[in-house]
Amino acid sequence: MPKQEFPFPMPNGWFCISRSDEIKPGEVKSLKFCDNQVVAFRTESGEATVLDAFCPHLGAHLGEGGCVKGETIECPFHAWRWNKDGTCAEIPYAKNFPPKAKETQIHHYPTKEANGFIWAWHHLLKEEPYFELPILDGFNGDDDKWGKVYNYEYKINTVLQEIAENDVDQAHFPKVHGSPSLPETEAIVDGIYRKTIAETLMDPNNDSVSEEFKVEDQGMFTTTFTRESWGLGCVGLRMVNLPPSGGEFIMVNASCPVDNKNSILRWSMRVSKDIEDEVGMAIIDGIANGVLDDMPIWDNKSYVANPILCDGDGPINKFRKWVSQFYSEIPDTA
Repeated sequence: MPKQEFPFPMPNGWFCISRSDEIKPGEVKSLKFCDNQVVAFRTESGEATVLDAFCPHLGAHLGEGGCVKGETIECPFHAWRWNKDGTCAEIPYAKNFPPKAKETQIHHYPTKEANGFIWAWHHLLKEEPYFELPILDGFNGDDDKWGKVYNYEYKINTVLQEIAENDVDQAHFPKVHGSPSLPETEAIVDGIYRKTIAETLMDPNNDSVSEEFKVEDQGMFTTTFTRESWGLGCVGLRMVNLPPSGGEFIMVNASCPVDNKNSILRWSMRVSKDIEDEVGMAIIDGIANGVLDDMPIWDNKSYVANPILCDGDGPINKFRKWVSQFYSEIPDTA
């Protein structure tokens, strides 16, 4: 039996193309985003912008040698300048501005900044955004309660749906992650929003935690783990009542579909200051390392459109039904 590749097109939604501090005013980056070559840049006034990469004049890649000029990006080939919305701003040597240039617009991806990241909106049919990004506690300047932000980035050899499905695949936790208990999950779904609440048994000394962060005098404990999703690209996580003082953990999972076989996960995590020097770092380090356990599975698995499921597997089919709304085209996988 040959390996079955994931059959769906690029999903619709808000996806992370960079951390905010990775693109400074005047900087230009060449990226692959949702199977498209794009250019991301910050204007001199500081506004982040994402456009399709190729200049419609004679095809130069704006991200390879292009430069920011004021509020525009200048092509490296003939110095044509393009506005943030993809319209042509200037042709330096043209005596007459061609009518076709006035009518031409490079595709512009709606762009926002939130939670420490730059997000771009992708829609297969180029429809405008139909939901908003959340502003998450602890990642937008409200820092008094929280300790240091720890950032992680992973290049994953699979698609976002396969990655996200892990969170409802309850039976994989003991085998892959050595989890001491299966999470008991309650799901709340409202359109593009999905929320799960799990009472989870945590071990600050499990195999995923580096030796330097293990807390030998702290045994296993129960915490309430809340996961909120806004589409496939933005996830917020929180744990409460963490020992010894009732501390909290928060996390943003900002995802990007690169193409139909690759994704990038960018994570930011922090804990409340009262547990930062105790169990907090064990939790952060264990979660950061835990995804490494999943990678060999994702690297080699085949997509099963109609899996054989049993009680204890988790609500996989319900999750897939919710996810289906983010695809403009649904292939026949019967």
